[in-house]
Amino acid sequence: MESNKQAIPTWKQFNRPWYLRLVYAIWSYIQGVGLMLWSVIKAIPFKIWGFLCAIGRCFQGLWLRFKNGDWRTRISYLVMGFGSFSRGPKQFLKGFLMLAVEVFYILFMIFLGGANIAQFFSNKRQGVIEDEIGLIMGDNSLKIIIFSVLAFIITIFFVYMWIYNTKSAYKTQKDVEAGKPLTSPKQQLNYALNDGYHVTVLTLPILGVLIVTVLPLVCNITIAFTDYDFFHDEYVSPFHWTGFKAFSEVFGKSYGTEIWSVLGWTLIWAFFATFTNFFFGMFLAMVINKKSIKLKVFWRTCFVIVIAVPDFVSLLMMSQFFGWNSDPTQTGAFNQILRQWFGINANVDWLGGATYDAMNARIMVIVINLWRGMPFTMLSTYGILMNIPEELYESSRIDGAGPIRRFISITFPYIMFVMGPTLITTFTGNINNFNVIFFLTGGGPFLGTKANSAGSTDLLVTWLYRLTVSSTEPEYSHGAVIGIFTFLISSVFALVVFNSSKSIKQEDTFQ
Repeated sequence: MESNKQAIPTWKQFNRPWYLRLVYAIWSYIQGVGLMLWSVIKAIPFKIWGFLCAIGRCFQGLWLRFKNGDWRTRISYLVMGFGSFSRGPKQFLKGFLMLAVEVFYILFMIFLGGANIAQFFSNKRQGVIEDEIGLIMGDNSLKIIIFSVLAFIITIFFVYMWIYNTKSAYKTQKDVEAGKPLTSPKQQLNYALNDGYHVTVLTLPILGVLIVTVLPLVCNITIAFTDYDFFHDEYVSPFHWTGFKAFSEVFGKSYGTEIWSVLGWTLIWAFFATFTNFFFGMFLAMVINKKSIKLKVFWRTCFVIVIAVPDFVSLLMMSQFFGWNSDPTQTGAFNQILRQWFGINANVDWLGGATYDAMNARIMVIVINLWRGMPFTMLSTYGILMNIPEELYESSRIDGAGPIRRFISITFPYIMFVMGPTLITTFTGNINNFNVIFFLTGGGPFLGTKANSAGSTDLLVTWLYRLTVSSTEPEYSHGAVIGIFTFLISSVFALVVFNSSKSIKQEDTFQ
């Protein structure tokens, strides 16, 4: 019997100097990611062609059902559910629900959706105007965008239900012609609670995803193609379509240099914030897990306390602890400790807010994030270490493997296999890690001259917040472009790297 392939490094990585093994690992990883990206790019035309073919088959099916259907089936193309409730009481509930969907859609479009869609594509929106009596409030830009996008989403759902209605009506017709008994409401309910239980249970979560995630995302994308900003907010001056103007301003003349600088720091921050926490947390877990260590519960509890304290409290406290002031009597607590306990009289601007020292600030946010995030990795790694079979270590000792070889051959592959997906999500989360930067430095120190310039420690997400929320003159369209850019970076990295990780490729072969 063939043995399963072991998900551990091969001889090419072991029987070479460490620097060659490192180069080999990096090159293999780059090759894997490159091949994954190339396969995605190659698949795009086929996916588009498949989508067009699916639309063609859908229209063909609609025509064939209309052509071969009886008068009840054909009327159901106009009156949803007619092909069901017109055939007897057993199908009444099903037909009534389909008819209710159609009535709801018509009423929604008449009283809300239609008017907003008309204004969505029109340039005749009205702002604040004066008449003989006084001011008259015009059209609300944000309301038009939100309800127009909502109308499009509801329209897509209605089209799906309409197509399902025609299929159901035609199937019911064929069952009647074949003499098969129609399903009763009780049978339909039993199906919904048994074989179709997954659809019943997932309906509400899907609606929640559409409202909470998809709707804001599509609205954000829409705003990026408009001039919606502080001067086009509310009723003052309705938005206008500007195409790719906001994109050209963010990546060109307005913020071209800044966005690439912020992107570079965001990726550097995400890398160090992820892997420093991972390696130090793993080391901490291995130390506590050693049999010779006493009071394990006490040491774990000390680090878990860091997790229990909210970020708002701990990070603001750290911001004050490392604060700086030109007056030695008003400086932060850490500088006071250095002066009183160690005789160091120099004040150090650890967070760079006063002396505009960007390097100091960036190093400190990484170090403080290590203190804050290391316990999470420690707990995860500790659980993995407790589940590694002791027989593997015993056999490796018999073979003469030392502690370093056992770590490389057994411990680290197990940890990486289990925590590989977690590392990917952690890296993506650190790209959007708002709390650490906002509560520690607020994005500063600020070296730019423009009102909405990015700070030296600003990530894309904190800069987005400044552009759209904390600024006195919010730039919503520019913020929307940065939001799309951040989403693309996070999603592409997460999907590509996750699918190329060993946790996915070798999930059935790891022993």
